Amino acid sequence: MRDIFTEARKHIGFFSVCLVILVGVSTFRELLDSYKSITDVVWVFTVVLVPTATAFYVGAQIFMYLVLKNDTLVLKNDTLLQLSTHSHFRKYLVKTLPLALGFISTGLFSLLASTTTWPEGQEASKTVIYAVCAKIISGAALVSIAWVLGLAAARFKEFYLRLFIYMGGFALIVGLQIAALWKFSDLDSVGWVVGGSTSFAGYPVYCGPLGIALATPFTLSYSGAYVISIFLNTVWPIFGLLAIICAPSPKQKITHGVL
Repeated sequence: MRDIFTEARKHIGFFSVCLVILVGVSTFRELLDSYKSITDVVWVFTVVLVPTATAFYVGAQIFMYLVLKNDTLVLKNDTLLQLSTHSHFRKYLVKTLPLALGFISTGLFSLLASTTTWPEGQEASKTVIYAVCAKIISGAALVSIAWVLGLAAARFKEFYLRLFIYMGGFALIVGLQIAALWKFSDLDSVGWVVGGSTSFAGYPVYCGPLGIALATPFTLSYSGAYVISIFLNTVWPIFGLLAIICAPSPKQKITHGVL
């Protein structure tokens, strides 16, 4: 566990600042009731920009670790982990677990703060539990997608080609998940919103790290959007594990003279 805590210390500053911003804006929004029109606007931008920044940070960290691992600055930052003979699965856990927890923590705060605008009723507690679980799974999906794309991009030498594969791959995967969700759940006539709102805009589903509020009744039907979105996100941690299993172990690389 020591290596995981060591990795977590590298990122605790960034995620702590993100949480402080969210907590601060949320607190001022509640206290400064006379400036509600202004604080509401600031809150909406905060819950859009801060989670976006955390998702970008997670993606950038994994890109640097997997794709830019031969860069001197990157190697200096991850020397022990890069040169260790830990299994790929162990390295995956060490690198991604702190990032996923940071992303999930900031996302859960902005999510739970918005539940005050959700309709009350018998389904309220069930809906909140679902939303929390969906957010946690979206964090696992984010690091898994980033890891799979990082392994794919690292096979190429040209930097901009690597960047295109990585960033273009993210856009393609999220786009395909959205298309699949709309196709299988028949959401053509359903209202939706991406980002924050000061009023109830619908319950959230996640396509990768992207949250989409759907203005449709909450249901746990297997053919409904809420369950299908979780299934689509669960696929990526499985792909990530398969990619790790199929990769040659560090000991095999050393045996063949490759560091």
